[in-house]
Amino acid sequence: MSSDLADRLAAAWVDGTTIPLPARDAAPGNRAEAYAVQDRMAVIVAQPVVGWKVGASVPCVQVFEGHDGPLPGRIFADRCFEQSAVLPVGLFHGAKIETEFAFRLTEALPDRRVERSDLSDKLTFHPAIELSATRYAPGTGNRAATSFDGIADNATSGAVVIGEAVEDWHELDFETLELDARIDDSPPIQAYTGAFRRDPVEIVAETINDLSDRGIAFEPGMCLLSGSLTLPTPLREGQTLVVRIADFSPVQLKLSTF
Repeated sequence: MSSDLADRLAAAWVDGTTIPLPARDAAPGNRAEAYAVQDRMAVIVAQPVVGWKVGASVPCVQVFEGHDGPLPGRIFADRCFEQSAVLPVGLFHGAKIETEFAFRLTEALPDRRVERSDLSDKLTFHPAIELSATRYAPGTGNRAATSFDGIADNATSGAVVIGEAVEDWHELDFETLELDARIDDSPPIQAYTGAFRRDPVEIVAETINDLSDRGIAFEPGMCLLSGSLTLPTPLREGQTLVVRIADFSPVQLKLSTF
């Protein structure tokens, strides 16, 4: 199951097509099976992995969406951009955009499980955008997609835009940090507050440890997006998203027909 599904997901990732949601008996039924599909997909895509994104990183989102935990996915080099990007609309199906806090590792971590305190002098902070997308065709499979389907599909990752580095971030209150995300001249996209936010550096530490448990190293230079801060919102051809977090340099993303 894992090899065939991974082959089809990887092909859809590369050429911007979709595949049917697999029947339940041909789909991953647990996290181990879902990770095996994603890992195999990454081998076939054969792009350098420059980071990770984490979906449903906040417990209340996990409960609301019916997940048994966070959904990690790889960020591939050819889908990672600095500051701004114009991307082909045909490559991303069901494209939605999310404002994110990103962190980049600047030096090697200790060879053990890490704590938040281990990261304080080893990260830069970056405003960021995630473009999520799916490789599953809507209305197929005769069932609802599960968390394991999503993990297998690289956690529905599409592309990311990473803003300028903020090195002096340690005094920032990430749980109340103001942000403004707008598509063209539309009103601001709804921002999450309260229980829908948590310390993103804790999320980074947890994710690094979870990856280590899977035998995957988080290496210097890699970035990690710690979860959505705004309501996932469709982005359509010709539209531009601009994200401003506090008074840091904005990041932007446009979908276009090349």
